[in-house]
Amino acid sequence: MPSALDPMPPHQQRGFHALYLDHLRRRDGVPDLSTRRFDVRERLFAGIDRAPCLWSGTPPVDQARFDHNHTLRTPESDLDELTLWALATAKTNRAERFGVELSLDHQRPPSDLAGDPHTYIQIEEFYHTRILRDVLATIGLTMDVALPNPRTRLLVRAMVHLPAFIADVAVLCGEIVGVTTFTLLLDKSRALLASQPQALERVEALFAQILVDEVGHVHYLRSRLSPTQMAWARRLLPFVVDSVLSDIPELARLFGREAILAHASAADVDGAASPYPDRLVLTVS
Repeated sequence: MPSALDPMPPHQQRGFHALYLDHLRRRDGVPDLSTRRFDVRERLFAGIDRAPCLWSGTPPVDQARFDHNHTLRTPESDLDELTLWALATAKTNRAERFGVELSLDHQRPPSDLAGDPHTYIQIEEFYHTRILRDVLATIGLTMDVALPNPRTRLLVRAMVHLPAFIADVAVLCGEIVGVTTFTLLLDKSRALLASQPQALERVEALFAQILVDEVGHVHYLRSRLSPTQMAWARRLLPFVVDSVLSDIPELARLFGREAILAHASAADVDGAASPYPDRLVLTVS
């Protein structure tokens, strides 16, 4: 499979906007920026709310210790893998949500919301926070939305105000690292939650929602970038990985920097979403 860091072929770039909008309209429905909701996606989550799937027995992660470490820049040294996994899950989308909120505060909304893929991407990031709350609720944890660390906030602010031809390169790297991170967390959950198959099934279904969205975000950005910009992205990727790990050190503890960078550099994002029938499928001809 070609890497997501390879330039998108011109014929795919020409047809991508219509293909992606069709995918988003079928999967999400009608966007509403005032409520940050989609009508189709809301029906899906109403079903999740009606049928919660919780851990059987004592929750495997202590809520007080989770809350304490959630406020720390560096997690305590003696945390078990499941607590590290829960903390990483809680923190994984906070930079993206912070960036979307800044963007909505500083940029004029498009005149045609339903015709703008970026509108869908922004609202999807709010759903990702909701999804991660549901993931943690499955093992008996509640989660407050926290801000990323000051360094990450500074970088995100810069990206919001940079010209699009520069910002898109950095955002692409961030989305690729996002796919990598969610894939690794999903794989880790299969080992950590194997003793509770119903809870694991719920966690897998929730992560699938994010992965399908994130793969679409990667290809949307690829459709906007030239071969020269894609070459910049390859060079920038290690710095983005380091920035993410500075904000979420639990990821480095769970997987190691080099493993995360290797996964991100290979960037088989289509492989990450391949099990899911509602994924975006690019045209090949």
